[in-house]
Amino acid sequence: MARFRFFMVGTTQAPVLEVAANDLFELNQTIGRRRFLEGQMVEIDGCGVDCGVLIPTSRIQMICEIEL
Repeated sequence: MARFRFFMVGTTQAPVLEVAANDLFELNQTIGRRRFLEGQMVEIDGCGVDCGVLIPTSRIQMICEIEL
């Protein structure tokens, strides 16, 4: 599991999601095979949250690794 910041088409928010992938390469492989990406939202607009989400892969504009 790793955390990434997701930039989505149609919104200025860029939530941080924890997904079942170890790195960007593995995440790319997963996204290429699915219509939805399952994850756990851990932050949005600088505020901590904890909720499960399904992200339509067609709406993903960019994904950034999170600096620890």
